[in-house]
Amino acid sequence: MTTNDPRAFAITEEALRFIAGGVIALTAVVLALTLVVIVHHIVTDRQRRRNRSRFETASMLLAPHLVNNSPSLDDAVSVARGKAGDRAVGLVLRRARYDLKGPIVDRITEILVSTGEVKKLLTEAKSRRDWRRAGAVRGLGECGGAQAREALIAAAADDVSSEVRRAAREGLLSDGAQEAVHAAVRSFIADLPRRSGWRRSFYARLAGVAPDQLTELIRSGELKGAEEKLAIEALGDAGRPVALVLAMERIGSAEAEMRATAVRVIGKVATDREVPVVIEALNDPEWFVRAAAARSIEWMATLNAATTHHNWQQDACEKLVKHMTDSSWWVRANAARALSRCGNAGVQMLLIASQSQDRYARDAAIAALATAPLQPEVRLEIKKRIDALIEQSQPSIPAPRPKELFA
Repeated sequence: MTTNDPRAFAITEEALRFIAGGVIALTAVVLALTLVVIVHHIVTDRQRRRNRSRFETASMLLAPHLVNNSPSLDDAVSVARGKAGDRAVGLVLRRARYDLKGPIVDRITEILVSTGEVKKLLTEAKSRRDWRRAGAVRGLGECGGAQAREALIAAAADDVSSEVRRAAREGLLSDGAQEAVHAAVRSFIADLPRRSGWRRSFYARLAGVAPDQLTELIRSGELKGAEEKLAIEALGDAGRPVALVLAMERIGSAEAEMRATAVRVIGKVATDREVPVVIEALNDPEWFVRAAAARSIEWMATLNAATTHHNWQQDACEKLVKHMTDSSWWVRANAARALSRCGNAGVQMLLIASQSQDRYARDAAIAALATAPLQPEVRLEIKKRIDALIEQSQPSIPAPRPKELFA
């Protein structure tokens, strides 16, 4: 049944006009947004290139005066500000102060104050936006000086943003003054970051700039469990002698993880006198302590590689080779690597282990020998043994004929 009602055609024509209008409007909006994005990209790209050019200009004008602590640095700064602008000059001076050492550092701070760079960053540090405050606080950490230190102390203690507080602590550690370091430590204790990487980074920085304060913090008992272990390891990584004292005090701890930490630290900073303690740790009931002990022996043998003979080497090799059949893969692998660093005696023991009936010990020995610094004839012998093992592992079943493949 058909209808000739003219109203049906009118409604259809009106709907089509409405749809066409919507499509045109939507197309116009899309084109406008596309144009905005293109213009924004062009403008920001041009601004980026302009800023880079200004930074390079300021760097070329200031670098010779900064490196030599030239008396004409103030005049060079005035010229650079005229040619490259205050922003580029401030950035170059802040980066230079962070990288350079000596009297030039205080002089750069004075210039940053006199040119208004510190004042500008202090204003930005009061912004309502977290990202802007964080950027300003990082800049203040690069500027240094009493004004910046006061603002950083306040930000580390009171700012609502964890990112800003973390940036303030970094700036305070860079400052290095006792008041600044103390404020950074108080802020860190009150606001322990969740990520272990951030905590490890803080301890590493603190061990580098203020090992005495980190040692005091450890001995105070405020750091417990994992925090204490991270702090002691940071001192060991920094090569601080006090790390050896702290580790020796904890080598007999009832907590296995603390014993493992102590063994690792001793391996990084020990002398030959502490080697027997590490060798004894190979007998620890916990596998990760034994693995740490084997790794520490590897470190000590590698760090003392220039010495042709160690009094402890033979004893260490005899203990390590016993752990080539340890129940833990990590212990076997670390023992093999340690043997590969213990001179000819260790290499000979690995060569013997590479023919062992224990496939775990054999695999660990071959893997360690593959990365060990060996003489060409020894390396050739290892290659022959590996080829022989590969041949032995091949199945003895004869290859099928082509017709049998489709039988």
